[in-house]
Amino acid sequence: MKSKTATVHFNAAGTPVANDYDDVYFSNDSGIDETRHVFIAGNDLPARWQACEQRSFVIAETGFGTGLNFLVAMQAFQTFRHANPDHPLQHLYFISLEKFPLCRDDMSRALSAFPALQEQARTLDAQYPVAMHGCHRLEFADASVTLDLWMGDAHELLPSWACPSAGLIDAWFLDGFAPSKNPDMWTDALFDQMARLTKVGGSFATFTAAGVVKRGLAASGFTITKRKGFGRKRDMLTGQFTPETEPVREPQPPYSPYTLPTLDTGDHVVIVGAGLAGACCAQMLCEKGIKVTLLEQGQAPAGGASGNPQGGFYPQLHGEASHASQLQAHSFLYARRHYDTLTDAYPVAHDFCGVLQLGFNAASQNRHEKLIAAQLWPETLVTLTDAESTSALAGVPLPFPALSIALGGWLSPPDLIAAMLQSANKTGLLTCLYDTQVREVTETQHNVELVCTNGRHFRGDHLILAPGHQAISLPAFAPVPLRPVRGQVEAVPTTPVLGKLKQVLCHKGYLTPALNGRHALGSTYVKQDTDTSPRQQESAANLTTHQQALSGCDWITSLQHDGQARAAVRLGVPDHQPLCGALGEIDKQRRLYSELQKGKPLSMMPLPTATRISTLTALGSRGLTTAPLMAQTLTSALLGAPLPLPAHLLHAINPNRFIIRDCIRGRQDTR
Repeated sequence: MKSKTATVHFNAAGTPVANDYDDVYFSNDSGIDETRHVFIAGNDLPARWQACEQRSFVIAETGFGTGLNFLVAMQAFQTFRHANPDHPLQHLYFISLEKFPLCRDDMSRALSAFPALQEQARTLDAQYPVAMHGCHRLEFADASVTLDLWMGDAHELLPSWACPSAGLIDAWFLDGFAPSKNPDMWTDALFDQMARLTKVGGSFATFTAAGVVKRGLAASGFTITKRKGFGRKRDMLTGQFTPETEPVREPQPPYSPYTLPTLDTGDHVVIVGAGLAGACCAQMLCEKGIKVTLLEQGQAPAGGASGNPQGGFYPQLHGEASHASQLQAHSFLYARRHYDTLTDAYPVAHDFCGVLQLGFNAASQNRHEKLIAAQLWPETLVTLTDAESTSALAGVPLPFPALSIALGGWLSPPDLIAAMLQSANKTGLLTCLYDTQVREVTETQHNVELVCTNGRHFRGDHLILAPGHQAISLPAFAPVPLRPVRGQVEAVPTTPVLGKLKQVLCHKGYLTPALNGRHALGSTYVKQDTDTSPRQQESAANLTTHQQALSGCDWITSLQHDGQARAAVRLGVPDHQPLCGALGEIDKQRRLYSELQKGKPLSMMPLPTATRISTLTALGSRGLTTAPLMAQTLTSALLGAPLPLPAHLLHAINPNRFIIRDCIRGRQDTR
C-alpha cells in the first residue's frame, strides 16, 4: 500500500528532473506556458466550458508530477467561474495518476518557480496526501474543484475506475514522461482504457507526436490532429474520441454503482436518519446544489449510535492489504481532511491528539510487529513505539509497546453532526424534520413517495436510507443479513492521574482523554440486543475489561464509575463492511442473476435494475472513520461524478454483494 516516492534532482534551470527516467517534469523554457499551450488550449477548454451544459466537467491526467497541470487547470476554472457565476457548469473534477509521487518538499520547491500559482499551490500543499496506493480525494471548495489523486501504476488503476454508460472523461492530459523515456506507460492497454472511459466527443492533448502514441490512439477510436508544439518541440497531438461502435464501459455489471438515476441541480433528495451517515450525505448533496429533506424519528439529530459525547477516531489496520484495511486507511485519511475543514469552521469538541493501540499482551504485540514488518503502511499513518515512548506519548505510565496513529484522536459525534447540518443549512437547500417516522415507501418511475406516521407525505427524486439500526424494521432491508449490536459506553470522572492522559488508548476497549471532566470508557458488544437502557452489569464489565488489560498499570485501579453511561445500538453485517449504494428490489435481483449459479461470469450479467432508493448504513463501530468517504462515494454516484474508490472496494461496500453471493452459491437467503 505504500507508494514509492520519486527521486529527483534540480537542473541548472531549476527544473525538477526524474532520476529514474532522466526526463524533466516540465519545460525548462516555461512550464506554466507549456501547460497552457499543450493541455488547456490543446483541449480547447475555455471554449468548451463556455458551451458546456453539464453541471460538471471531468479531466483525467496521466502523470501528476509536480501538480503543475492541475494548478493551471484549477486557476483557469476559477477564472471561468468568476466570469460566469450563473453558468450551468459548476464543478471541475480532475483525476490524476502518479506511480511515483513527489515528496512534499520537492513538490513545493518545484512549484515555487511559478509566482502566478502560489495561491493555488498553498491550497494543494495544505492537503497533499501521504504516499499510499489508491485514490486520495482532495476538495478545493472555494475553487469548485475536486482532485482525485490516484497513486499507483496506470495499467493497474485505470481498469478499476467505474464508468457510467455514457462515459466519464471529457478531456485527457497525456503527460507521462516521453515515450522514449517511459515506454511502459504508452501502451495499447492505456489507449484501450482511454476508449472505455472517454465520453463520445471527449478530447485529448499531449506534448508528444511519437508514432506509437498516434497509432495507438487511432486504433482505439480517437481521431488525431497534429498541432504546433510548445517551445522547441515542433509538433504535438490533439484529438477527439469518435468510435465506430459503443465501447463496453463496465467490466462487472452486477456491481455497477451508476444504475441510479443521475441527479442534477434543483433535484430533491429525501434522507431518512440524522446520524453521521445521514448528516454527511445531507452536507455533501446540499453543497453540490441538491435540495435535501432530512427526516429523523427522534426529537433531534444524533439520537442513536452517533450520540455518544466522545468517539475514538482511527483506522483499523491489518498486516495485509485486505479490502477492510484499504477501506479503513483511505476512509480515515479522507475523514481527517473533511473534519479539519469542519472543525476550522464550526465549534466541534475534538482533539487530534493521537491514538495508541496498546500491545497489552503477547498476542497483540505479535500482531503489531507483523503489521509493521509487512511495510504496507506509510509511517505517517502508523508506527511502532516502545514502552518508554508509549508512556511519553500517553502522558501516563504504560509498560507496553503500541501502534501509534499520530493523525487520530477523538471527536464529539453530536458536534460533528451539528456542524455538517450547519454547513448544509448555509446553502439554503436543507430542511430538517424531527419526530417523523417513515411508515410507507412507494417508488415510481419518476420519484419516490413517503408516508410518515404523523400523516405527512413527502416526494423526492431520490431516497437515501441512513436509519442506523432502525433498518432492521424496514421492509427494504428484509433480505439483507443485518446484525444489530448493543454497546454501552461509560463516562467516568477524571482523577489526578487520568487527567494527564494525552492520547486515546485502545486495547480490548478504549479510553479517551477528558472532556468536561469525564473520560469515555467502552465498550460492550451485545449481539441482537436493541435495548438502550444503561445497565450496571455492563458498567462493571467495561471497568473489568480495562483493569484486566492494563493490570500492569498502578493508576488503573483509580478508575471509578458513578452511574453515568450511555447505551446505543450499532448496525453491522456479516462481512463488517458498510452498505453503500443502490438498494434494489431483492426478488428482481435474484431473478436477474440466477444464471450465476451455473458458472456464468459476472461480465456477462446485465446491469442491476434501476432504482431511486439507496442506502448508507451498517457502519458498525467505525462510523467516525468511514462515514465521510462512504457519503462522498454515494453522492458522487448519484451525481454521475467520478468515484473515489477502485472497483474492488466499490464491490466490497455495494449492498448488492449479498444477493450476488447468494446467486453464485445457488442460495436463496443468507440471513
